[in-house]
Amino acid sequence: MIKQLIESAFLAYRSPNRTHYACNQTVGSNLDAVRYYLEQAIDLNPKQTDLRLTLANMYSFQGDSEQALAIYYDCFTQTPQKDKRIVSLCYLIVWYHYLSEHKRVDDHLAYLSQISPPEARQVKQLLQTIEHILAKPINYVQTAPSQRVGTKMVCPASSCLEDTEPQHKAIIILGNKLNDDGTIPPMLLERLKAALTVINASPEQRIFVTGGLAQGGVTEAVAMQQWLIANQVAADRITLEYKATNTLDNAAFTLAQLQHQNIEHAYLVSASIHVHRCEIIFAATQLHQQFKKQQAHTLPRLIHFDHFAANDGLSPHHSPEGKVRLDCYIDALRSFGLPAFCTKQITLA
Repeated sequence: MIKQLIESAFLAYRSPNRTHYACNQTVGSNLDAVRYYLEQAIDLNPKQTDLRLTLANMYSFQGDSEQALAIYYDCFTQTPQKDKRIVSLCYLIVWYHYLSEHKRVDDHLAYLSQISPPEARQVKQLLQTIEHILAKPINYVQTAPSQRVGTKMVCPASSCLEDTEPQHKAIIILGNKLNDDGTIPPMLLERLKAALTVINASPEQRIFVTGGLAQGGVTEAVAMQQWLIANQVAADRITLEYKATNTLDNAAFTLAQLQHQNIEHAYLVSASIHVHRCEIIFAATQLHQQFKKQQAHTLPRLIHFDHFAANDGLSPHHSPEGKVRLDCYIDALRSFGLPAFCTKQITLA
């Protein structure tokens, strides 16, 4: 019975129907349904920490930090398993950081340092990464000299690409769902135009196009490659990543290609409301991989990430606020190896 409830919760979580999901003779959001099924499962096994952590994640995803933190804290104080207490502490620290409750962050980090110094160092580095990226204004691509227009910081591509040898730099263009016939939609076209400005400013720089969702038999990566070639970009500059179906996979799969080609500095090109999330996902994924490889003593060089945003008018702010900032923290945790679903039966980001 518990397994069936978890599977129902997972199906609801993965559903594209985010706002009109039928559950328990009512219609609500898919995350409401996830919570319903998880609460039913917890009633059957109230001591299963993984279920309660997953429920707390759903509350945090919906912006109910108070309820989420209460559950994380219960998990931390009530589970006898050290590994579960560490995970609970990690969630507590990151979400208190989201709320800017720095005293609680410091107190919980100090306790984590006592019971697991390596994890404490990793979480501290993650928080530093989040702070660094969220402090950046959106960097819109501009062909004119660097200037501030309203709340937007615009930067000429040429001036932003001078710090690293060209052969060790890369531009990564994030995909977007194609039209049903496999053609490029307006949002992705704006992204490609922004990327082309950067590409033309640094003709020796490597280009990575990432996205595996297909429409009309064409993946996002292939569609972007074809557009770039049609706009006089040399085909041998372009590397395709055509397996990823979400931004977390974009990061995991593309990082391997970047490391193989000895890239030191990469610029992510995406929508204005997405660039900070992208940067956090790539940086946090890299940190997570780095920590795992430390244990195996096979450390690659860390890649530095920056971004360029399409001037698409989607972001009303110059830095992440509201739901966009919330999503940055959610994605930071998921990229760092702390998934949405923490259950033993189903552990998926």
